[in-house]
Amino acid sequence: MENRTVDMQEEWVKIGVDLIPKGRFIVTSLVQDADGVKIALDDEKTSVEIFFDGIPSMLRSSTEGIRMRTWGEVQTKYKDKSFFRNWFLFMVRKSSLTKWVTEESCNYYDTVELRHFCIVTSEELIDIIASFDPVIRVSEL
Repeated sequence: MENRTVDMQEEWVKIGVDLIPKGRFIVTSLVQDADGVKIALDDEKTSVEIFFDGIPSMLRSSTEGIRMRTWGEVQTKYKDKSFFRNWFLFMVRKSSLTKWVTEESCNYYDTVELRHFCIVTSEELIDIIASFDPVIRVSEL
């Protein structure tokens, strides 16, 4: 078992702030097929679709309970217990996950080329590692 001190080097940056209204969104669908990965969320007023046009290098979905350490470390780093409230889409810079992907792939993937996106809701966290940005679509319900 790894014993880490809270010395988070990651930078969690909100993305899509010019497109997506604040709200308490939940994931309603996660589909990976030959076209790519589509994640749909809504807050009963607004629907958001995050589409990765192609296959990301890694896709990981976990319940919020599995990621309590990360959740707590981010809140501690930014001195904000409400850091994840009313926002769900982040780019993680200096990501420990992209570093792991690079190491695990025997440096086949370059950490500089990979981007770590994370969707954080009250129920789950979805990590996407890709070398390209997603397309974000927003519509009213």
